Amino acid sequence: MTTVQSRHGNSVEQTAREASEKFEWLGRAGWLAKGVVYGLIGALFVSIAIGGGSGQANQAGAIESIAGTPAGGLLLVALGTGLFLYAAWRVFTVILPGDWTGRALLDRIGYAISAGIYFSLLITIAGFLRNRGSGSGQQEDRMIEGLVKDVLAVTAGRTMVILAGLGVIAVGLAFAHKGWTRSFRDQISGDDGIEGTLIDRLGTIGWIARGVSMGIVGFFLIRAAWLFDPDEAAGLDDSIRQLADNPIGAVLAVLVGLGFIAFGVFAVVSARHRDLEGPRND
Repeated sequence: MTTVQSRHGNSVEQTAREASEKFEWLGRAGWLAKGVVYGLIGALFVSIAIGGGSGQANQAGAIESIAGTPAGGLLLVALGTGLFLYAAWRVFTVILPGDWTGRALLDRIGYAISAGIYFSLLITIAGFLRNRGSGSGQQEDRMIEGLVKDVLAVTAGRTMVILAGLGVIAVGLAFAHKGWTRSFRDQISGDDGIEGTLIDRLGTIGWIARGVSMGIVGFFLIRAAWLFDPDEAAGLDDSIRQLADNPIGAVLAVLVGLGFIAFGVFAVVSARHRDLEGPRND
């Protein structure tokens, strides 16, 4: 019985590996596009913190910045294609053969959420291509404020928002831990020398910066619940703008922005070295 199960497990793993190798170009192209988006968000962070830039410091704001360039339409088509491939890859990894328990199951759930986020981003890109929409970058903050307002209006709403804020902070800590321990390296191989060192350092800085940004958003959620004021809740853009209102916060905003730029470069440089396989528990 054990031998049969072992053979079956090896067969499933082999199937997952062959399937991922056949379509891994989806993931690599998507990682390149993701790197561009994060790099632009980081640049917007720095711009806002230093000079009060008008761009929205989130994914929609990055798209709006691209749309404003002379070749914005063509660039958005290229970026949208890359993000579509990335979202398609995430869907593909959700259904790949492999483990469906424990950490692997959590990974699949995370990949599904990631796919949803990037498909929604594609809708934003389509909107800019269709009518050059403006102000889309503010939708994230308005949506969060509206959601917090609705939740605070119900019984135990304040507790629910605080728990949500703590959950976001927990995700941020997980991101920061991933950067500090360089566990992101588990999915990257085949690089060495200067390029490997660059991936190590950029990945560490980038993942920690992503963790800090999540922590900031979580802090403002908890603050909104504590003060019973949904206007205190903030997405990435509003969080950075509130930080930039004082010198210490502005320095933190610049550091997070530089970290996002580092993550963008990390995603681009590491794309061809990523091990694009289905979720596993080993």
